[in-house]
Amino acid sequence: MNEAQSFLQVSKLNLSGQVYAQLRSALMDGRFIPGERLTIANLAAHFGTSITPVREAIFRLVSDQALEMRAATAIHVPPADGTRLREVQLVRLELEGAAAAAAAERATDEDVRRLEKLHRQFMEAAAEDLAESSIMNRDFHFALVRMAGLPLVEKIVENCWVLSGPALRRFIELSPPARGAGRHPHEDVIAAVRRRDGPAAREAIGRDIRWGISMVEKLESSGDDKAADRVGASAAR
Repeated sequence: MNEAQSFLQVSKLNLSGQVYAQLRSALMDGRFIPGERLTIANLAAHFGTSITPVREAIFRLVSDQALEMRAATAIHVPPADGTRLREVQLVRLELEGAAAAAAAERATDEDVRRLEKLHRQFMEAAAEDLAESSIMNRDFHFALVRMAGLPLVEKIVENCWVLSGPALRRFIELSPPARGAGRHPHEDVIAAVRRRDGPAAREAIGRDIRWGISMVEKLESSGDDKAADRVGASAAR
């Protein structure tokens, strides 16, 4: 292989990686709903690429269990499966709890102000833009984890959000957090971090995640995953 061929190969791999990263981010942000059908051709048109890097990115996400391939061209966001979502929430409870405790112990005043701003944006978006609200909620949790300085924990937590992002977005649509509806657990997280109280920060973020576990029952009872499957199939025809 000559030098020019080597650079072409790197370029191709980078393109596939960029598509993969953007699709992961879209899943975390809740831009897709449980059961939604995706098509490689539509995604390639959206990204302005050929189908090859999109297909490669899709295969990686299927391997990550973030997407399902039911047939050669039938790609779906996994339905809101209760067993899997409960497992994801359990992992989040342990790891985000540990990260919150570590974050509180090493937080700066600037870190506290950043959390306050993210929570304020989250609550403001909740009344106006549920998609943005879902993203701001994720950003709050990720900011807290990054403050802990635990990169391996951050990576695992990110994977959990890739798996649960679509369901969490749908849950927020079904039960949006309303301003003035009582004290949100984020506020207790911020108060604990401001006091540099690790155990209290762990407990507060745990209450927030345990509240999210109720999304499992909500989504199961709504039958939303089945409805999304039908909508996705109709749109693909």
